[in-house]
Amino acid sequence: MSKYNKVYFLHIPKTGGRFLTKYILQPMDNVLKDNGIELVKSPEDMRQHAGWPSWIDDQTYIIAVFREPCEFFVSSVCHAAAGKKGLIDKEKWHIVKENGKDLRVDKQELYDTLSIWGYINNFQSQNFMLSPNPEVRSILHESMAQHKDQIVLDKKKLYDRVNRTNLMIRNSDLRSIDYSLLVNKISEDLGIEINIDLSEINKEYFKNSASEFLFDTLTQEDKDYINQSFMIDKEIYENDSLFWNPKTVL
Repeated sequence: MSKYNKVYFLHIPKTGGRFLTKYILQPMDNVLKDNGIELVKSPEDMRQHAGWPSWIDDQTYIIAVFREPCEFFVSSVCHAAAGKKGLIDKEKWHIVKENGKDLRVDKQELYDTLSIWGYINNFQSQNFMLSPNPEVRSILHESMAQHKDQIVLDKKKLYDRVNRTNLMIRNSDLRSIDYSLLVNKISEDLGIEINIDLSEINKEYFKNSASEFLFDTLTQEDKDYINQSFMIDKEIYENDSLFWNPKTVL
């Protein structure tokens, strides 16, 4: 019997979480149930990002995906820009074309947004610290409220929670690994046998060409400037000891 009775995906926005959910987590739901393990689900809307819930205990297996901070911010801005123009397919949760063409967001909009979104600083790290009630308000609004109240991020508590997370995955690995390695890792950690069909994985399904295009226009100076707002996120992302290191990539 597994020592865990729950699997919780700490879904940080814009880190590839919908990909992981669709192709890895949801397909293993039934085998988890058969072994007395609940795959904890959040509401099926933008409030599905629930941060660090108060009910997490020693029997909770926690998974999180963390993204390179500048990439995370670019993706967030492009997603917001698509939302403003009504270009998000809310069934598949990806950006659709604008008048038959891929959405384009310029660098100036990126800089303007950075100056407006004061709450966005170290936002990925904030997801380990915030515990909003998803039925009341989103983690985004929880972050805004804490920013307004000038609440400072507690680094010790942050690192305690990051280290408590059972499976920390870099987004770059999520894009490139042999996914059987990931399934095997979860299977071994839970102490149960998990076999799921990985043949249908489509790495392009949630791909955002607008963010990829915008990111490629950035100079190293641009990236360094943006990352000044994400220094704790960057510190975590670059710490190999915090992440699962798959043995091979495709």
